[in-house]
Amino acid sequence: MDTLRLDDLQCNGLKILQYTDGYCFTSDAVLLANTVRCNRGDTIVDLGCGNGVISLLLTAKTPCAKVIGIELQQEVASLAVKNIELNNLQDKITVLNDDIANAPDALGKESAQVVVCNPPYFSADSGDKRECQQIALSRHESVCNLEGIIQSASKILKFGGAFYIIHKTSRMAEVITYCSQNKLIPKTLTLIYPKISKKADTFVLTCKKQGKHSLNVEKLVVYDEDGNMTQEAKAMYNKLYENS
Repeated sequence: MDTLRLDDLQCNGLKILQYTDGYCFTSDAVLLANTVRCNRGDTIVDLGCGNGVISLLLTAKTPCAKVIGIELQQEVASLAVKNIELNNLQDKITVLNDDIANAPDALGKESAQVVVCNPPYFSADSGDKRECQQIALSRHESVCNLEGIIQSASKILKFGGAFYIIHKTSRMAEVITYCSQNKLIPKTLTLIYPKISKKADTFVLTCKKQGKHSLNVEKLVVYDEDGNMTQEAKAMYNKLYENS
């Protein structure tokens, strides 16, 4: 797997290399990155960072001081490093080639203000696994599972820190349950509708570590019935941190 293509992220001049025959990021990763909010100087941890797309976008979308990506697959982690260098962001992004389960010890417990994750959507015993290993590991919980990811996120976060996760609505109950069990209190649930005539198929959940119980439910319609991006989606996608 050595053939790469160069894609334009259409954000602040950012570019990204992706394997043509491996796993490529989807619009969900971009959507998640556009949801994240933080304060100036915060550290953000990107669990399962893949080729680094979310980490790259976060440097343009937020005033964070640094982003630390955790990626288990060595080949993919190496590509993330190439993408960091391609965009001259070595001073803001670092990548650790490690298991998410080891992240709290590797980074230090309660070491970050924000944790984000675009996890594998399918459980280990579901879905079609005929794809190559790189794609299978990115799509299925074969080496990490939802509960373990959320446990690590909670350990990494400081008191009052924010956790952002995107997932399929079919697993919403699991996500909310595991977050609540690990002191990550759901604060905002954004239901993602591909079109207003379709059911919500994806959601972004924002949690606060040891926060008070109160949940705000929002919705985002991405495309209108003609296939054009809605104004609310455009506004979110086009927003940059004003001083970036």
